[in-house]
Amino acid sequence: MKTLLRNIPAFLAGALIFLGLPLLGWGLGHIPQFFENPARTAYAVVILALQIFSLIYNPQVGRNQEDRKSGAPSSKLDLILIQIFSLAVVILAPFSDQRSFGVIDVQNTIRFIGLFITVPAFVLMQAGEKFLAKQFSVEVTLQKDHQLIQSGPYKVIRHPRYLGILFFFLGISLTFRSLLGIILVLVLTAVLIWRVFAEEKMMHQEFGKAWEEYQAKTWRLIPYIF
Repeated sequence: MKTLLRNIPAFLAGALIFLGLPLLGWGLGHIPQFFENPARTAYAVVILALQIFSLIYNPQVGRNQEDRKSGAPSSKLDLILIQIFSLAVVILAPFSDQRSFGVIDVQNTIRFIGLFITVPAFVLMQAGEKFLAKQFSVEVTLQKDHQLIQSGPYKVIRHPRYLGILFFFLGISLTFRSLLGIILVLVLTAVLIWRVFAEEKMMHQEFGKAWEEYQAKTWRLIPYIF
C-alpha cells in the first residue's frame, strides 16, 4: 500500500504528459470530438494502462538516486533537445490531427498501427531503465561502481531505451496521423544518435576491452541494421 501511494505522483505525471498534453494540443474546447474516433479513445485507455504497468513493472521509475562518479562527463544540451522534441510530438501531433493540418489523409488503419507500436515501445523503454537499475540517469554520465550491463534487452542492443523512445513517439504520431509529428521524431532520432555516440565514447573510455567485446556482439539500436 505504501509503495502504491508513493507511485501516485508518478502515475499522475505520466497521465498528464501523455494524455493531458495531447488533449491540450487537441483543444480543451473540443474534447468530446477527441473521443469520437475509436483509435483516439483507445489511445487514452492504452496510455493509462501503460502508466499502471510502469508502476508495477518498474516501481522505482523516476526515483533512482544518482551517485555520480567523480569527474564523469555530463551533457545537458542533448537532454534539453530530447525533452523539447518529445513534448512537441505529444502536443503538436493531436494539434495537427484536430485541424487536419500536416496529416496523413488515410483511414483509421494507420492510427491503430501507431497505437500498436506504442505498447512494445513503452515496455522497451521501461525495460531499459529497469535493467540499468540504480545506474540509470537521464544524462550521459557514470555512477560510482558503474557496471557494464549485458542482460535483458542489453544482451542484444546497447541502447534499448532510446529505441523505445523513438518508436513510442512514432507510434503517437501515427495514432494522430501527423506528418508533423513524424518530422519531429526524425529530428529526435538525430539527437538520440548524437547522444548514442557520446555515450559509447564514454563507455569505451571506462571499460576498454570489455566494451569492445560487448560492442562486437551487439547492435546500437536495431539488430542487423545499426
